[in-house]
Amino acid sequence: MLFSSLVSFFALAAVGVNAHGYVDKIIVNGKTYQGPIPGETNPKSPIRRISTINPYKQPGGPGITCGLNAQNAAMVVPATAGTNLDLTWVAHPNQKWPHEMGPIITYMAKVPAGQTADKFNAAQGNFFKIQQTGQEGKKWAVEKLMKLGTKYTVALPKGLENGDYIMRHELIALHLANQKGGAEFYSSCFQLRVTGGTGTIKPSGAELAKFPGAYTATNPGIFTPKVFDSGFKYQFPGPKVVSSGGAGGVAAPAAPAAPSNSTTPTTPTEPDTEDDCTEEEPVTDDDDCTDEEPEATSSSAAPKATPKKAHARARQWQSRMEKRYVGAPAPASE
Repeated sequence: MLFSSLVSFFALAAVGVNAHGYVDKIIVNGKTYQGPIPGETNPKSPIRRISTINPYKQPGGPGITCGLNAQNAAMVVPATAGTNLDLTWVAHPNQKWPHEMGPIITYMAKVPAGQTADKFNAAQGNFFKIQQTGQEGKKWAVEKLMKLGTKYTVALPKGLENGDYIMRHELIALHLANQKGGAEFYSSCFQLRVTGGTGTIKPSGAELAKFPGAYTATNPGIFTPKVFDSGFKYQFPGPKVVSSGGAGGVAAPAAPAAPSNSTTPTTPTEPDTEDDCTEEEPVTDDDDCTDEEPEATSSSAAPKATPKKAHARARQWQSRMEKRYVGAPAPASE
């Protein structure tokens, strides 16, 4: 088992978490652009507005492109090839990102000549992958995002051609992906106008992907039945990173202080609320829609024994109440 991840999952279930999220802002060429709060605000921004922070669970559906009901943004912002773009993931303003298991992947699609990124239909884009971040030893890079204020840095390849681009950035939460249909997709799109590129990156053929089209529910990396097994090695979905696209993004704290080595999140300060169960997640026969805490495993159990399911307690996201499961491996009988 990936015990470090499971221990963190049990801690999350004990304190309760918000189980959804989005990219709330990006920093490009040193300038910060605040994004919309899904379904609520619509500031002038290069971040396309989505309708909800709920996970999207249809890898072949229209919401896989830029998020559910994504709307074109008003701004196309300057971005210099060879520099970094920073972004932050949150569950809601001033609430840390909750999920710690899964990859972070970034694609770009060049907008055809004669069109601009603020008018372009991203579903028609030919996307190429510029970075992917997954496991770091026995941990996931996403664990670093659980600290509020942590930024994620994407390196814009120097080899980009100049012009308008859609950057498609996603986090795939895998805490339920050991069951088919359990993977949760969080996609976000940014509108960029790239200058200073050398034009050496000219992806074609198998390096390109369409969204929807690139993913299916049974792809390795989306359906991961062995994700809780000891020695699990993640296989990324989609095409390979373009050969001259540079290394992937890195997670780093926004504050000058060095990041903590602890993977256990701090306890949120918001008050507990009663549960409101939904059928959003895959359910099993012993689901009873209760706030059951994780049961302790027997001291005599072998290290590879499957732990009991850990139920997450519900939290309030404004007026909405949701029931989630965090880190619930499939029962041994499945």
